[in-house]
This record gives sequence, structure tokens and C-alpha cells, in this order.
Amino acid sequence: MDNAYRWSPAAKGTWDPAAIPARKEVPADVASVAQMWVAATYDDLRRAGPDRGTRVRGVFDRYVIPWFGPQTSSVGDITYFMVHEWLLTLVGRQRSEPDDHPPPPEVVGAPRTYRDLSLREAAEAGEVSVATVRRRWRDGELTGAYRDSHGSVRVPELATAALRRAKRERPIGLSQAVVSDALWVLRRVLAFARANGLVPPGFDPTEGLDAPTPDEVAARTRRPTCQPRPLSLSECARIAAHLHPVHQLVLWLQRVMGLRISEAFGLLVDDVIDLGDTGLLVVRGQGGRVFRVRDDEGRVVSVPYKERTKTEAGTRVLVLPGAMLDPLRVAIEAFHTDPETGEIDETARLVPGLRTAEESGQLSFREAFDVAAAAEGLGTMELGFRVSPHLLRKSVATDLAWQSGIENAVRRRFLGHRASDDVYGRVYTLDHPEVTPLTEVAGVLDELIRGSIGSLLIPTTRRIRWGHANRVFLRAAHVEATLLTAGWSIDPDGGDDPLCDVRRVASELGMAETTARRWMRDGTLRCVIVRDVDGAQRRWVRLSEVWSVRDRLGERVLLPDLAADLGVRYHELYRLSRLLGLELERHPTSRQFEVPPEAAKRLRAEHVRVCALHERSLKLAVTAQLLNRAVSTVGLMAKRGELEVDSETDSSNAVFVTRKSVEAFRVAHATGPSILSMAMRKSPLVAR
Repeated sequence: MDNAYRWSPAAKGTWDPAAIPARKEVPADVASVAQMWVAATYDDLRRAGPDRGTRVRGVFDRYVIPWFGPQTSSVGDITYFMVHEWLLTLVGRQRSEPDDHPPPPEVVGAPRTYRDLSLREAAEAGEVSVATVRRRWRDGELTGAYRDSHGSVRVPELATAALRRAKRERPIGLSQAVVSDALWVLRRVLAFARANGLVPPGFDPTEGLDAPTPDEVAARTRRPTCQPRPLSLSECARIAAHLHPVHQLVLWLQRVMGLRISEAFGLLVDDVIDLGDTGLLVVRGQGGRVFRVRDDEGRVVSVPYKERTKTEAGTRVLVLPGAMLDPLRVAIEAFHTDPETGEIDETARLVPGLRTAEESGQLSFREAFDVAAAAEGLGTMELGFRVSPHLLRKSVATDLAWQSGIENAVRRRFLGHRASDDVYGRVYTLDHPEVTPLTEVAGVLDELIRGSIGSLLIPTTRRIRWGHANRVFLRAAHVEATLLTAGWSIDPDGGDDPLCDVRRVASELGMAETTARRWMRDGTLRCVIVRDVDGAQRRWVRLSEVWSVRDRLGERVLLPDLAADLGVRYHELYRLSRLLGLELERHPTSRQFEVPPEAAKRLRAEHVRVCALHERSLKLAVTAQLLNRAVSTVGLMAKRGELEVDSETDSSNAVFVTRKSVEAFRVAHATGPSILSMAMRKSPLVAR
């Protein structure tokens, strides 16, 4: 809009009303004002990227204009009660209209026989797509559906009624976040109208209103039934066993390095700097989907790679843990190294595309992640809260948040946020030039990986299906050979290291089959997922992995065996381990406490020290019996210096006096042999 006054150079410092052009008539309806605000904010001033402007226009087209447009002729006609009713409608609290096509009544007659339908037959009967039937089967909405002996999903004919009913009674209530975004957009339009004089100053029909929450029955998204928690590294390893190496690479970039999914797909090969024992990872772009950006001339174009992160603080340099370097090295060797010349294509995308090399997609990874998580009982339905790839980033943030010794600014920069929210953190705090603080984060992550799953190269039998137009397809044999050599990909038919089922695992480890099955389920044994002859997925363990676990368990000593070896009682040794602060784990089969080699060494050394203590000193109670005096009297004698107090003690934390001082006191106050001289010749354990 034109200003009310315009500066006239001919007026020499004065405002010339005659130079003001006639004010244009501006339409004041809701749709026109909304379009003007979006154009001024996102097209002219470019407050955000084109994608944000598209989303805001979508909010207007779906929620704002369809409600306020038919009821008003201008923005000034909007009332408080109109906005109030609008918010309730968005969350689905209005009474729904009756169904125009009620289901026909059931015909009473002879009993009908029902049959089991395939996915396509169920989709035709329920008037939905095959993908919808498959999705609702995964969500557990099809009662009685099962997988037959051939691996095909069969749906009872009665369940098709639930498909039709679910289609008609689909919840309409938006989440509080979506409603809050729509309310924010409406308030910006009202502010734009006030600034341009389309409504009186102070006109705000949204004052005092907040975004409500939908009722459970009307909500489109289900509320969490359990408190959200992070996915542990062991659980992520179980999910990774169902993914091929390309998708595993994305999973670990998010779970270990804390990258956003677009940042993981936006890495280039030269963003990985290998320094030997450690390395650096440069995060500076986004990929995996189509982005709408502005070119150098300001035109909106669609590109598969965006040369900037979500925010300015997202551009960062991270220190790679040693465990994360292993899959990165194998991926570069397999996907981006020419097998004939050995040259590395440093300009290629680190995560290669499956259909085309430079257009890797997030959608295929999201779908594979959801299927793998559900197969391991770690999906949204099983855990009771939203499980998505973004939870991987939250998981590593949680690990660092509860890790002592890491400064808050380091945690925030590792995840791509500003050092703090004040001006000092936003403007004046720059990244360390040598990224030294992030080295500690890499060490913590490396220790967590080594102590839980050992390696990020999770063996899998899932093969990568390259598109024929992909240049990697021409050297697929080299890729497969590299992955097999690294142990990342496994051939189920390999004879050198056969696969073991539950029965053989239990036999090799000398345990019950239920225990072996639990170990294979919780990740104690690294499993390989292979489909059997019926098409069902089964867990198998490589024989080398079974022997590795057996050797690792064989190095540990049980606490009762160590107590018998040292000649002490079990409870004394257990109390001694608690006093020393030793962490003992229970053996999975016998449930006895296991003593690692380092802990056993400390217990043996402490036992030798205690034995030496009893050789040279006595407790006050034993001394009182030998001297035929009260314990309190012996204590006073020790305080007065008549008896020498030993500086050490045992697990009882009692006071000891030296045998030498007791013998000297006896000689000074008695004559002839006594029971004390006989006690001196007893073993230290008896004297105790």
C-alpha cells in the first residue's frame, strides 16, 4: 500500500500533499488480506524460505479461509465468538453431521459362511487402497488378520466392515500444535489489517483465546500412553539388523552423531575427514527430498540438495568417534570408490540413492525404519509413544544430557543449536577453532558404543536393490564384495561361519532354550534376520558370535568360586565388594554374581591386606577377652596410648590394636604363660 505522505524533493524539506497519489482501494475480505500478508512477508521481505510460505498458504487454504470466508465480507466482521467456534471445530468438538449413506440393515436369514480374503480382495470389499489395508493391519485394527504358511496376509471377511466404518468415522480433531499454528497465522493477518487501517486500532477478536486440545475419541493422532524414552544402542542394533547397509548408515548418523534426517542425507563424501584414530564430520547441507529455494536471481526453484542447514547454528564440525569411522570407511570404499582406479568421488552424496545416485530419499528410510521397529516390538503401537527417526536424535541428546562433565554449550553445539539463547551465546560465542570440547563428546559416545554393542557394523542379510539407472548398479558386485568382506553384509548360505538356531545356541552356551531365545531377543547375541521357507522372519546367530560370547563369559569368575578359592565366607566377600564399590553382574544362567578380572584382582589384593592386618593386630573385643578386661576399658587404654592402634581396618570397620603392644602390656602386668601367648599362635581367621 502507498504511504499517507510521500517526500517531495522539490519541496526542499517539506511534505507536499499534492505529490501524494490517490490511495488505491484495497479489498478487505479475509482471503485478499491473507494473500497480501503472505506475499509481503514471505515473497517480498523473505522472512523465511519458500517452503515455509507454502505451508502458511496451506494453513489459509485448509483452515482459515473456508471458515471465515463464507461468514464475513471483511476482516472487521470477525468476532470473538466466531474465532471461538472455529477453534472448537478444528479440534473436532462439534457434533458431527449424520451419515448420508447409513449401512444397510442386516438381512435375517440362513447363516452365512465367511472366508479369508487377500489384501487386494479386502481392499475391494472395504473400498480402500491396498496400502491402507496393509497399514491398518500393521496397526492392529483388523481383528483376526494373520499371515498364512506362505507368508501372505489373510484378512477375515468380517473385518472389511471395520475398514468401511473406519473410513466414515475417521477422527477430524487436529492436534494442539496444528491449531496453535493456525491461530498464530490468523493473528498475523489481523495485525497486518490493523497496520494498514483496514480495522480499528486495538481490534483483536482472538484476545484471550488459546489453542485447545482435541478429545481422545476425535483426535487424529493418538496421545502417548507411555512416557517417551530414548532408544538404547542395543535396541537400535536390533532395528539395524532388519535394514540394509545404506539405511543402517543413516540410522547411526542420527543415533550417534545426532544429525537431523535431512542433514544425514545431505552429507557429501568430502564432509568426512579421516584422521586415523578419530575424524571430523562437516555438517553444512540438507538432502533426501525436494527443497524449494531461491536461486541467485531470487527465483524459486526445486533442488534435491540444499547448500545450508535448517538454521544458521546447524552448520557445524563434529568429532567422529572411532566406532563411527568404521561404517563410514566401509561405505566410502563400497559406494564411492572406483574398483579399477581406486579414486574416490569426493563430490558424491555420502548416503547414495537407491534409484539414482544423487537423489537419495528419506521416504524409503522412514518406511524401512517403521517396519523394522515394529518387527522388533519397538514401534509406536508397542511402546505407546511416537517412534520415528527423529527419536534417534532425541536419544543421543538424552545420553549427553545425563552425562556428567560435558558443558551445556558443548551439548547444544553438538546437536546444532546456539550455545545459549542470550546475545552472548547467539552473537559472541563462536565455535572452538580446534573443536577440542567436542573430542570429549566423541570419547563418551565411543565408550557407550564399545560397552553396549561393540561395533556399528551390524551384520544383515538384507540386500540393496539398486535402480538400473543408478551408476552404482554397474559395480554392484564390487559393492557386495566389500560389504561381505567387512562383515556388514552376510551370505546366509556361507559354510565357513554357519548360522545357529535357538537350539544350537543353547547347546553351545550350555543354557536353556528360553534363555538363549531371550538373549537373541534383547541383543545380548547379535542376530541375523533370515526368512525361512515359509517366508517368516527368523533370528539366527553366527557360530563365531556364539563362541565370542562363550569366551567372554568364560573369562569371568563366579563370586562363590572366588570365595572358596580365598577361604572366606561368601557374605564376607560380597560385603567387601560392596565396600570397594565394585559393580558385579549376574550370570545369565546361574544368576550368580560374576567377578570381572579387574575386580577379582582388587578383591584378592584386599584379602591379602586383611590377612596381613589380622597377622599383626587384634580387634578390641578379642583383646578384651585375652586381657580379661571390659571392652570399654581396652578402648580407654588404646586412647591413652597404653595399646598401639593400627592405622588400618577390615570390612567390619572395627578398631585394631597391634599384637606387639598387647604382648608388651601382658608382660608388664602379669607373670608366667597365659592364654594370650597361645592366642598369638592361632591363625588370623580363628583369632577373628
